[in-house]
Amino acid sequence: MVSANEPRFRRPSAWWLVLAVLVIVLAVAAAAAALIVQRNATRPIGEGVVFVNDADRAHQIIEDAPDLDVGVRKARNDLDVEAVSLVDSEGFMVSSTSDPLVGEPLASDLLRSAVERGRFSALASPIGQDIWLDGVLAWPAGTVLYQVIAPSDDGLHSLLVHYDVSSLLSRRTPPGSLQPATLELLAMSLVFVLAAATILFGRGRAARRYRRLAIESEVLRKHSAELEASNRALEAARNSAEQALALAEEKIRIRSEFVLMINHELRTPLTSVVTGADLLRTTEMSGNERDSLLESMIHDGKRLVEIVDQILAMARIENKGVSSELVDVPFESLCDVHSELITPPQGQCRGLDGWTVKTDPTALKLVLGSLVDNARTHGAENVSVVCSTEPRVDATVEVGSRPDQAVFVSVVDDGPGIDPEFLPRVFEKFEKSGFSSGTGLGLYMVWLVVDSMMGSVSVESSGSGTTFQIALPASIVRATAAAPR
Repeated sequence: MVSANEPRFRRPSAWWLVLAVLVIVLAVAAAAAALIVQRNATRPIGEGVVFVNDADRAHQIIEDAPDLDVGVRKARNDLDVEAVSLVDSEGFMVSSTSDPLVGEPLASDLLRSAVERGRFSALASPIGQDIWLDGVLAWPAGTVLYQVIAPSDDGLHSLLVHYDVSSLLSRRTPPGSLQPATLELLAMSLVFVLAAATILFGRGRAARRYRRLAIESEVLRKHSAELEASNRALEAARNSAEQALALAEEKIRIRSEFVLMINHELRTPLTSVVTGADLLRTTEMSGNERDSLLESMIHDGKRLVEIVDQILAMARIENKGVSSELVDVPFESLCDVHSELITPPQGQCRGLDGWTVKTDPTALKLVLGSLVDNARTHGAENVSVVCSTEPRVDATVEVGSRPDQAVFVSVVDDGPGIDPEFLPRVFEKFEKSGFSSGTGLGLYMVWLVVDSMMGSVSVESSGSGTTFQIALPASIVRATAAAPR
């Protein structure tokens, strides 16, 4: 599938270059053929070739002429030779361009023998008779001429042709002008060259256009990538701004609720303390009434101290973090150490032999105490601490990091449970269910302390009770068998 960002044009095919090379090869081949044709056309030919070619032409001319005398003279003019004669089978000339030769026998025994045998023969020697041309003595007897005997196909006459030696040499050398075949091949080569130039020019233009479009496409791609990156940055900034705004709104909401909660939580015990002090100052009371009022004022004062301590503890934790000194504690003694938190004691240990827990016993005691107190505060009558090597619940709400190898300490109560809508926020700061008492910091600090011990805390709740489960890092130590004596 073609991407929307990819250019919608193609790179010029290499096959055009192959085609151009092929056309150039054809142009070179045509030029080479023209050179060969011209060289062959201008190469000197042998005497025999000249004699045979002229004899064939003369026979044809004489055959096409109305009579022998006309044919002989026409053949002499066309061939541009010194003399042409026809010789019968007995060696006598029956027709000739030199009239005195008519009726005369051949002067050369070699030529007469060639006529009698019907063979082609040529002889360069002095002629035995004068040769006249249009009544003028052109070549007197004794002049050296080539004399050629060429028998005809019908065997009735033989052709006698006389050549001047210098003239024969010029006839053996063809004219130096360009031959028609040479011109045709050169024209073909030129057409191929023009075709190759057109192909290369067109492909060059296409390649330049491709490079230009590729550069433009690359620039557009970079601009598109920069724009996309800018859009992503803007989107991230917008999301960050929205998150920051939501966080700010959430902080404002929490602070508002915290102010309302502090106003309520502090005002009630403060009002009780101030009212009680004013009553003690202005009202006469019996001893029992006075003791009851003082007990109530002391309880409310402790409540105020507890609220202030929780707020200060949370502030210290957030500013400096939580640090715990982790030590190895035998798991079977862990529940016994914390069973004092429950009245009457209900701690349970199951399958704990050989397990060692890495924890801070003091911090763990505080965490369990906070969870037990939280359960009783919210209406639980029975609370138990259960230790096990297997998770008691498969909770959907868990904070912190559960160790790969862990043991579990669970605080189980039979209270009314936690509202399902509030359950996901149970470990968040300043979160409270409904109008329950407290600062909303207890479970938040439980999470911080458990996380400092490299563990996790989870919760599961229903209408029949709530279970808080703490997972702590642990290891198992196998007992080593005694060596035989």
